[in-house]
Amino acid sequence: MKNTAGARLRPVTALARGACYCALALQLLLAGCANPKGAPGALASVPRLRAYSEAIDIGGRFSAQFERHDKAETWNGSFSWAQSPESAHVALRSPLGQTLATISVDGAVATLIQSGQAPRSAANVDKLVEESLGWPLPISNLRDWLQAYVVTSDGKRIMATPRTTDPIATRDGWRILFASWWNDDEIGARDVPKRIDLERETTEAGKVRIRVVITDWQARPGTRHDAN
Repeated sequence: MKNTAGARLRPVTALARGACYCALALQLLLAGCANPKGAPGALASVPRLRAYSEAIDIGGRFSAQFERHDKAETWNGSFSWAQSPESAHVALRSPLGQTLATISVDGAVATLIQSGQAPRSAANVDKLVEESLGWPLPISNLRDWLQAYVVTSDGKRIMATPRTTDPIATRDGWRILFASWWNDDEIGARDVPKRIDLERETTEAGKVRIRVVITDWQARPGTRHDAN
């Protein structure tokens, strides 16, 4: 009788042991899915998108290469940029600090002032700048580009990041390369462009190359929102 009882108990014990093994294997499988082998902390490495700032103050250096009357010309110096939801104010200065031009956009009116000349106003800021300076400076687009937001040639609005290493073609003919970036410790913000290279073929000014180097960055409190 004891042998018979023992024989009957063995299959039950083996079945229970098998169930334990299955439960352990399931736990290991789930753990492997949550944190795949070779990718520790994968969820923590996913970057957060930096919010777009409607009101922001930016400063830095610029250079612009273009053609006038079939001769190569260059502008370079420093710039300041201040924008709010309703306005933008841009100042271009020479390397010695002399103001070359100021551009202001207030609602639907843009005004450009150059030293020794009367102010000029128009509804289209980009057209006003190109006609006044002799080369295109896309003020309307720089509201986004200075913060690494771009509308691509196929109409998609994206945010470039330090992983964006190739030039981006825009819907209005510019090619943008975000050549370098600030890190959080250096400028106090995430994914801020440090150098932006712009290039475009034009009829009036030939091949235009613009380089923008950002050295100062300050978003005003309470003005951020996701711009997707």
